[in-house]
Amino acid sequence: MNLSNFNREIAEIRNDRVRGASELARRCLAILAEAAETLPAADCGEFRQRLLALATELAVVRPSMAPIANLLRRWKARVGTVDGDLETFRRLAAKQAADLIALSRQAVLDCAAHAARWLGPGRTLMTHSLSSTVLETCRLLRDQGLRMIVTEARPLAEGRRVVERLSAWNVPTTYITDAQMGVFVARADGVLVGADSLLANGSVINKAGTALLALAARECGVPFHVCCESFKQRAENEPPPELEEMASTELEVPAWPGVSARNVYFDITPARLIDAWISETGVRQAVAAP
Repeated sequence: MNLSNFNREIAEIRNDRVRGASELARRCLAILAEAAETLPAADCGEFRQRLLALATELAVVRPSMAPIANLLRRWKARVGTVDGDLETFRRLAAKQAADLIALSRQAVLDCAAHAARWLGPGRTLMTHSLSSTVLETCRLLRDQGLRMIVTEARPLAEGRRVVERLSAWNVPTTYITDAQMGVFVARADGVLVGADSLLANGSVINKAGTALLALAARECGVPFHVCCESFKQRAENEPPPELEEMASTELEVPAWPGVSARNVYFDITPARLIDAWISETGVRQAVAAP
């Protein structure tokens, strides 16, 4: 891998509108594994320095997505303790990336298993955005009377990919515009969403519209659940990241004089609107106010 190839990979991750935070984190680890195997270097010290610099650059490419920084931080900590010659370092650095990729994938499966047991059969669930943990939960419940309400998740309508998968599983699904959230949430037994980041106080960063859905769910008395891996947790002393804003051209607004279009991709759902957090370690319910 040369610098030109790496910069191209960085640009693809920065501009990716399809894959979620965990999938992009795994892609970053795969890039580091490839770099570990192919990056030119004269000696182990130089190689370590160059490889860690690449990881540092990848870690900040999507600030709203905590698993990228967290998994790469774990990788850097593991690689920083590796001893040996250059070839040994290459092999172990690539293996550490592969091990973390496997850990990430297993965490998704474990989150979904806890969610499926917690929610149980015969449920109508509502979701917003595309989440690997939510999809895996749906797969586990698909033959247990599951029914889904799925928002389109504008501007790129990623909800269509969710609906396509649900249709293939023969899960009865209602597909709605984001503007209909308040109408349909009362028809759900619960809301289940993923997360791109989990703040230390329990608040969640996810696709814009999640906070509105949580408000609507609370108004209607519908439980709101967040299902995400523990490595999406930001450190207690870490401030909330800047919410990423994408190109306004995605909104397809004409260049009207005096009009500016905004396309902020994420919002923050306050912890007070969340009834339960589901991770690979289990379910944590909100503490009821006295």
